[in-house]
Amino acid sequence: MADAGALSEAEKDRYRALYCGLCFALRDRYGQLSRACLTYDLTFFVMLCASLHEPVERMGTSHCMMHPAPSAPRVWARSEWTDYAADLSVALAYHKVLDDVADDGSTKARAAERLLARAYRRAQERIPDACADIERAMGAIREIERSEGSDPDAAAREFGGLLGRLFAAGQGFWSNSMEAFGCALGRFVYLMDAAVDFADDAASGSYNPFVAIGATPDAMRTALALTAADMAETYERLPLVQDKHLMDAVLYSGVWAQFNRTYPPH
Repeated sequence: MADAGALSEAEKDRYRALYCGLCFALRDRYGQLSRACLTYDLTFFVMLCASLHEPVERMGTSHCMMHPAPSAPRVWARSEWTDYAADLSVALAYHKVLDDVADDGSTKARAAERLLARAYRRAQERIPDACADIERAMGAIREIERSEGSDPDAAAREFGGLLGRLFAAGQGFWSNSMEAFGCALGRFVYLMDAAVDFADDAASGSYNPFVAIGATPDAMRTALALTAADMAETYERLPLVQDKHLMDAVLYSGVWAQFNRTYPPH
């Protein structure tokens, strides 16, 4: 999520338009319920690809069931990358739900699995290679998480490798650079989620690499800062101009918002 305090009003409008574009792409490609799969992470991916490739964008306005009348129609922006991001959103969300089912088998998780199953089958038809890769990688991560005494960074690296391959698809000349960035970003996202979930995972006994090594908030902050530095290095190699300041507000400050709420700085 972007650091709103660092953005101009025009940049906030641009960010909302891309976010709404992804939301409407989910609705159009997978139905209303799929909008629950919407994430800021894949909105950032759309923005990144738009800056890198400058694709033709469709602009428009639509009323939104999440913001019912009398609110004004929502402005949206979409491109070919928005549709790919919508497909990835469904595939990744479905496998996250499968993990939740495996973890606790809750009624809520099982209901979500049933609701997303049809959408996921459609995603498999549209991005079969990506879905196969997600299934393989998520299976590998589950095995790592079940293994006692495993390398505490192994699952984060596996998720980073997956995101790198998903980011590299269709990038042409920029495939290697996007794969490197996706790998670093995926590792950071996995570790950030682990840091934020530390207390809940410690209480429930769920796998968490930071719980496994008994990390303190300061130790987690240091580990995340080092991972963020790797991510920034790969990001700065990309020839980005459009929306660069907006993306900087996501990558250099926005990604820390949830951590700072959970562990307020001294």
